[in-house]
Amino acid sequence: MLHTVSAVEQRPWLLLASVFAATVFFGFIVQAVGNVYLNWRADPIVSEYRTTLTYTSAVIGDGLLIPLANVFITSQLVAWRRRPRAAEIVGAVLGAGVVTVVVHLYQAVNALLNWTMVKPFDWSPLGYYHALFMWSELSFVFFFWGQVALVGKENPRAILSQRVAFVILCGALFLRLLFADYGYIR
Repeated sequence: MLHTVSAVEQRPWLLLASVFAATVFFGFIVQAVGNVYLNWRADPIVSEYRTTLTYTSAVIGDGLLIPLANVFITSQLVAWRRRPRAAEIVGAVLGAGVVTVVVHLYQAVNALLNWTMVKPFDWSPLGYYHALFMWSELSFVFFFWGQVALVGKENPRAILSQRVAFVILCGALFLRLLFADYGYIR
């Protein structure tokens, strides 16, 4: 463990590359491989419902924008070197859980069917996986914005950072793609 910490401290790019790779893997590749596998097996779920590889927000968002945002978040948190309290972490996880549940209930109530939810309130295993990833990702994002607020309260100039700006940009672009995928904007 200490060897790993030492390697990361000597090579910060290693931490950022690991964050990027892990986010791409869990946020995009797992679902994309599922999509390819089900296509290969000619599973009816891929012919009857939209799948990961048909959403621009999944391909560009989950495959690039969210991993980049996580890299900028991680690098900013490392730069601040702030030690969080347990309540800050718990608050982020609980807030992300509420948003995840609300989004999935909205999906079900409005019958936004795809391969993750084939009938209202009937999520597929990939749907539960996606919900778990969403909850994890939102927990990290909520934690970050909580840290931004706390750092900004202590030193407002410390939050004026290119990294924070890039997190905002990546998030805005992802939401634009997501809303377009669901037809809320053109």
